[in-house]
Amino acid sequence: MFECELREIKRDFYESKKPKYGIYTGSRLWGVKGFGSKVWGVSVRIDLDYEAAKQEYATDDEIVEHCIHYLNMPPKSKYGKRRKRKPLYEFESSPFSYSIKEKEGKTYISAMLLIKQNKNKYFWGHGEKSL
Repeated sequence: MFECELREIKRDFYESKKPKYGIYTGSRLWGVKGFGSKVWGVSVRIDLDYEAAKQEYATDDEIVEHCIHYLNMPPKSKYGKRRKRKPLYEFESSPFSYSIKEKEGKTYISAMLLIKQNKNKYFWGHGEKSL
């Protein structure tokens, strides 16, 4: 089983004390039921060991779905077994779109994922309401 993590996205003209890992999209995602009222789009980059993933899974679709499942898992509790933790992101199980990219010898996934929160502290901006 390989690990996936979101790549930090920095903006030149904004300062943030905490790292941000994606950007809410303002564009309409055609064909997505409930967009702007129940579902919003987030543009993210996912770092992973692509060679290990290719050995474990046959297609890129399976790799991306594994990464989404891995990112949706709640973090380990600091307080032991007393308190259940919530997932940090809560993405939908399948991506809206994705592409495999390589930059500076590192392979990553650039994806548009769907999320049910219109405001999340880990992403830049907020989800726009539809009219």
